[in-house]
Amino acid sequence: MGKNIFIRLYSLFLLASVFLFSSEIIKVASDNNQSYYKLAKSMDIILNGTDYKLVTVKTEGSTDNINQITSNNVDLAIVQSDVVFFAKNGLGIFKDSINDLKMILPLFREPIFILSNRKSINSLEFLKNKKISLGSKKSGLSLSAKTILHSAGLWNSVTIFNLIEKNALEKIKKGQLDILFVNNLTDEIKKMIDSKKLFLVEIPNNFIYKLQHTFPHYHLFKYTQKNGETTITISTDSILIGTSKMDNVVISKITDTLVKNYSRLQFPDKYHMPTKELFTKKGVLDWHQGVYNYFNQNNIIPYENAIISKYFWYVVIVSILIGILALFILSMILYKIGFLYTLKENSWFLKFLKRIYLYSIKYKYILVLIFMLISYIISILVIKYFEHLWAIEHNAISGFDENPFWKSLLWLFVFNSTGFNGDLFPNSLIGKFLMSIIPVVGLGGVMTLVGFLTSDKIKKYILESKGMGKIKFKNHIIICGWNERTLLLIRNLTHENLSEKKPLVILAKDLDFNPIDKYHLDKEYINYISGEGSDRNALLRANIEEAERVVVMANSKSSDPDARSLLMILTIERFCHKLTREKKRIGRDEIYTIVELMNKDNEQIAKDANANQIIFLGDVETMIFSQSIQTPGITKFVNEIFNYNELNDIYSIPVDNKCSLIGKNYDAILSILRKHNILLLCINIEAHRKEIEIEKIKLKYKLTREVITNPIEISEQEYKLREGDILIVLARYEEDLLKARDSISKDA
Repeated sequence: MGKNIFIRLYSLFLLASVFLFSSEIIKVASDNNQSYYKLAKSMDIILNGTDYKLVTVKTEGSTDNINQITSNNVDLAIVQSDVVFFAKNGLGIFKDSINDLKMILPLFREPIFILSNRKSINSLEFLKNKKISLGSKKSGLSLSAKTILHSAGLWNSVTIFNLIEKNALEKIKKGQLDILFVNNLTDEIKKMIDSKKLFLVEIPNNFIYKLQHTFPHYHLFKYTQKNGETTITISTDSILIGTSKMDNVVISKITDTLVKNYSRLQFPDKYHMPTKELFTKKGVLDWHQGVYNYFNQNNIIPYENAIISKYFWYVVIVSILIGILALFILSMILYKIGFLYTLKENSWFLKFLKRIYLYSIKYKYILVLIFMLISYIISILVIKYFEHLWAIEHNAISGFDENPFWKSLLWLFVFNSTGFNGDLFPNSLIGKFLMSIIPVVGLGGVMTLVGFLTSDKIKKYILESKGMGKIKFKNHIIICGWNERTLLLIRNLTHENLSEKKPLVILAKDLDFNPIDKYHLDKEYINYISGEGSDRNALLRANIEEAERVVVMANSKSSDPDARSLLMILTIERFCHKLTREKKRIGRDEIYTIVELMNKDNEQIAKDANANQIIFLGDVETMIFSQSIQTPGITKFVNEIFNYNELNDIYSIPVDNKCSLIGKNYDAILSILRKHNILLLCINIEAHRKEIEIEKIKLKYKLTREVITNPIEISEQEYKLREGDILIVLARYEEDLLKARDSISKDA
């Protein structure tokens, strides 16, 4: 009796010891393949002596491993990343998405080799009409092989067998099988390759790159044989996974132990990844929280699997474009219904929307283009998304899926405009539907743009014919007013003898005709604006900001023509000073103004208004008339030099700091110019200088006048040409002046 009690107590003690001191048992799913099984057993050896005991469970492959772990039959599993990709997305043989899978540790690259029994079968296209074994039906290898054959367009032209490696080798030896897919080259297979009984089939680079667009878990893999020959194929990754149900502390300790003993793991053919790359590669799953704890303890920054989508920035661009378009449309609607008028005039919101409204009217072409671009980009993104799903579901490559975004966008533009598809068209139902309606958007947008362009051209033509347009000339001359002398002035300023003609803008009001059309003036150099020089809006339309000179013509039909001219000069000078202060005439001198007056008594008023040059044509006409009476023949002389012809015309030569005549007196300049058939008439020291500066020069050089013609006084004879002076000369063509200037510079 006492002996039985002792035995029972001892048994209870042993059971308690086992319960208290034994390691925690963790089941890991492997498969019948020696590579996975050996790897799992090496993990068990490494963890031996720790708090955990690994028990290896043999399965039929990676697909079966996923089913085992989701059924809670095992805790961990070694699987291929492509199988995990399908499981996570609920594709292929997985009817529903499995979201509870977590990444614990990347293990090794698992290449997929295609073996043939004939040397002539050396590329994918030669697999057609062949007998092919894909491996066990529930293996990851079978899924990878199926993806390759579908993507290469061979699936429906081959005979499929799902055989384990041993049986497949027996059949290929007997000639009952042509092709064999394997993911590990065993010693037996290597011997058959060396003895030329089996041959490796290469997968082309371009096919692999296309495949990666749809299936990012595939990689290019180079295998080198003993004879040095290299074969290109694809590989996937073998990874250790678990579920979020696994304890974080357990996963953290297992990860730490396996990484520290990484070199002791039994990898097949040394395809394993270096430890420094373990957590820096993109994976198909998120890390387990226990692995994150390991990262924090060891200061490791992993590559996050939840990466930004490759189309993220396209979505951002589309969102910005939609925001801009919506803002323009909103401002236009609120403006039209009068809502904006209910706001205070100094409201920043009102000012902002008003500006948006004006921009939307001005740049309506851009709005249409933005709308078309948004439609195209969204369509491409949606099509590529559904094409990607279609490609995965059908284990095939879609042209839209593997095509870069910008090439797809360019294809869409070409397709919309020409109907040419270049053998590229969506395969998914939604993709086909979108491609049927997108041309309507494209055609509508093009027709809208054509309508805008046509209407704007007509509107611009009408406005220009009425002088209501806006000038884009630069460095031009604005002629304010129209009288009987204006036409002759314009023709002289644009004469064909002038090599450097300045554009002209006619700014005139109350004309019942467009002078450009009526007198057939050159539209390249001349434009017309309806308005007056005293109207600032009219001056802006004449582009006063970039004008060089302004000429105010006297209106002989007015009751007080000089008052009108002086008002224009005053307005122009003050307005240009304002534009200069506001930095709207940056880099320009003050506007040079010339005014035609009828009454000499108004000369001082014009000077006070800062007019640079004052002309009394009435006095000039009278003097020429009186001179012609006393000196017969002077009229012909005046006609010759004041009208551009084939003889002599009057030209001016501005003296800048590069002029080689600076420092020479009148007689020296006269002698030099005569060698080039140019006659010096006078030296004008007035030029663009201000009156106070002119007086200083006259005082310094003892001059009595601003224009030196036929110098008589000694001071005039000794005056040396200075920068800023102007030479008035007679010459046949303006080109003669340019040639003379170059020649004189070389001689100097």
